[in-house]
Amino acid sequence: MKVAIVIAGLIVVAVAAIVALQPSFLKPASLALVKKSDIFGFSPGMTFDETSKLVSQRHYLCRQGRGSDTLECDINGAKVTVDSDGTDARRPIWRVNATVKNAGSQESAVKSISEQFNAQAIKDREGWMWIVGRGLKLSYDGLALDLVDEAAEARLRKTEAKR
Repeated sequence: MKVAIVIAGLIVVAVAAIVALQPSFLKPASLALVKKSDIFGFSPGMTFDETSKLVSQRHYLCRQGRGSDTLECDINGAKVTVDSDGTDARRPIWRVNATVKNAGSQESAVKSISEQFNAQAIKDREGWMWIVGRGLKLSYDGLALDLVDEAAEARLRKTEAKR
């Protein structure tokens, strides 16, 4: 009986040591693969109804111009614009842009964004880029974050070119 108590104690100490050294040990593997794919809750692919519900639930201050497919919001000091596809009846979001105030260096912002979105940053001509979901590209130029559904953007460009 005493041996079993000692062994149980050693197991508890070993698990505590592993968790102290590697906190992700207790996270389920399924959570490790989950990537953030929104900015302030707005994500490409959301419908107009889902967007309206989010604005109401979070009490965001937003406005939409007449005949415009763009929603403009002021959220925690950031100017957020949400572009939707006016040609689709559901009016899904295809782009979210947030102009943020960054008091720190661009490198620290890039590191923070990489951690939040669980993605590796790629340096390009305009700034930084991340692939954050199926067909979603996040970019940062030092002033603004831009989250785009690349397929929807290409489809809209093609539609505009036909006009």
